[in-house]
Amino acid sequence: MKVKVIGAGPGDPGMLTRRAREAIAAADRVYTSDHLLKLVEKLTDRGEVRSVGDTLEIIRRSAGSGETLAVVASGDTGFYSIASLIRRDAPPAVEVEFLCGISSMQYFAAACGFGYEEMKLVSLHGREGSLVPFVCYHRHVFALTGGAASAQELLKELCRYGLGDVKVYAGERLSMADENIAEGTASELSERGFDPLTVLILVNESPRDPEKTLSDGDFVRGKAPMTKEAVRELSLSWLEIRPAETIWDVGAGTGAMTCAMAQRARESFVFAVEKNPEAVETVRQNMDRLGIRNIQIVCGEAPAELEHFPAPDRVFVGGSSGNLNAILDLVFRKNRNARVLITAVTLETLSEAVSALNERGKEPEVRCVNVADARPLGRYHLMKAENPVYLIRNIRSVKNEEGTCDEG
Repeated sequence: MKVKVIGAGPGDPGMLTRRAREAIAAADRVYTSDHLLKLVEKLTDRGEVRSVGDTLEIIRRSAGSGETLAVVASGDTGFYSIASLIRRDAPPAVEVEFLCGISSMQYFAAACGFGYEEMKLVSLHGREGSLVPFVCYHRHVFALTGGAASAQELLKELCRYGLGDVKVYAGERLSMADENIAEGTASELSERGFDPLTVLILVNESPRDPEKTLSDGDFVRGKAPMTKEAVRELSLSWLEIRPAETIWDVGAGTGAMTCAMAQRARESFVFAVEKNPEAVETVRQNMDRLGIRNIQIVCGEAPAELEHFPAPDRVFVGGSSGNLNAILDLVFRKNRNARVLITAVTLETLSEAVSALNERGKEPEVRCVNVADARPLGRYHLMKAENPVYLIRNIRSVKNEEGTCDEG
């Protein structure tokens, strides 16, 4: 069996390539989606509407036949397409060929006069997610919307996170006779309705550089405790945060570590809890001061407030208020493979953290951080030491049901 996956472009029949037209006309069967059926019917009377799941099942069942099946998909086969699923799931006996098309990103970037060499490409079509992290750290973002992630809701969220001044281009029914392109700020466009499959280009003229090291002087200090720069950098290294991971910060203090982790988790969010209302306000001031928006901070006690957070990949515990055991129980209930980093300045807290991890089958690793900075004394400089800080993280879990160890 041969399967030809064909990129149909944004929908206008005139934007189909010649090879795509020939392949559709010659196929024994042609499967496509609702909104492309009229396009297919201009080229063949063998077109049928099938879901993604149905199409994959038919390919599996018909693998031994000598037919040629065409699957016509919106846009380009290499850009958030059914093509990737067919490539992954097609049986070895099936010969798969991909015929590229014009993606909505290419079409819309050209229509708005943008290049896309450095544009961040995001799909929220039919999935949960947020544009906030991407817009925060990129000058240009292209986004597919649809389903729960409607263009209007995404723009409203940008406004709630202080990104209402971002310039937005919104494209509806691209390449069709009633194509519409609107432009304005996120705030200006957030109250209007959009087509369910609207695409967006967002322009942030002042994106945050996620690679910039945050110094202690960058922060509003307030009265809350702050994790100092050297300890922050070592903690970030030990946490090994990846861009799309979900992060918890327990005991946010001034938000110095919160902001530093948010830069590492630049395609996701840091969910932070802090019991001191004044400290929570300081965190918000630092978010505004630095332009770091991918943080959700709540005022309250851990672990109670943590129940409402999504399952974490990485957890930083800067302060537990005596609730460390309950916090760890909740963390590992939500994700048994979460990496946890606990900081301690007293031997008692160090001992408690090591014991708590051991009791949960998580092998602890401990590092003591001793930092001294040069300070002027007349015409000389002397080294002034900070108090030692202990970093405690889990590096291995207990054996699971299969008898192997989960990584922490």
